[in-house]
Amino acid sequence: MEHVSEHDLELYAMRTLPAPESELLEEHLLICSACRDRLTAADEYVTAMKAAALAKARAARVPKRTIG
Repeated sequence: MEHVSEHDLELYAMRTLPAPESELLEEHLLICSACRDRLTAADEYVTAMKAAALAKARAARVPKRTIG
């Protein structure tokens, strides 16, 4: 198997890669430290994006006060 694409790594990190592809990816990760490192980076990216989206959603719900 060639190295895993960034797209597939991101889908895997978001838990949206279909099962057959996930199984192949997981097998590849067992033998490829470069792809494991790239998956770690993708996991960190997905976590950061989720945190940013949550913060934005929370900020949108909080009414802004005016001083006056």
